[in-house]
Amino acid sequence: MNEVETIEEFYKRKFGWLPESIRNDIGHFNVFTLEPILGDPPGPLPFRRKDYFKIMLVSGHSKVHYAHKVVEVKKQALTFSSPLMPYVWEHLDNMRQGFFCVFNENFFHQYGNLDQYAVFQPGGTRIFELRDDQIEPVQKIFERMMAEINSEYAHKYDLLRTLVFELLHFAMKMV
Repeated sequence: MNEVETIEEFYKRKFGWLPESIRNDIGHFNVFTLEPILGDPPGPLPFRRKDYFKIMLVSGHSKVHYAHKVVEVKKQALTFSSPLMPYVWEHLDNMRQGFFCVFNENFFHQYGNLDQYAVFQPGGTRIFELRDDQIEPVQKIFERMMAEINSEYAHKYDLLRTLVFELLHFAMKMV
């Protein structure tokens, strides 16, 4: 459990490549789709901390194992993880899909302190089970992230930070 997965290790494990901009001055941000997986659920990843933040919209029956508790996602959820929280995700369905973004702390340097938000604090709520009518607004935020990350807009990273905050506030208003 003392092992920490770096963002570089995440890219190598998940995709087999590293983005050229992984360690630039503005920090790192990227967004991906969770491609639908058909067949047997994949086995759980090792229980360990990461050195990056992750926000995920996931559909599918799952369990998230933390050090002292297990949280079940029955249908769909918006989830938050930070370098402070070791966890392992166990997918129980033979189908899952959604979106996720990853970023490091440097990405928010001088743009806000993520540690002040309950979703990133130890003991805070990290998993928000969503009703069917809540999926579309969250999905649209992730779709906007995907469009912006691929755009040539000069201030796209500022806009991406704003979209991360939009997800944070969407979730925190549910508590």
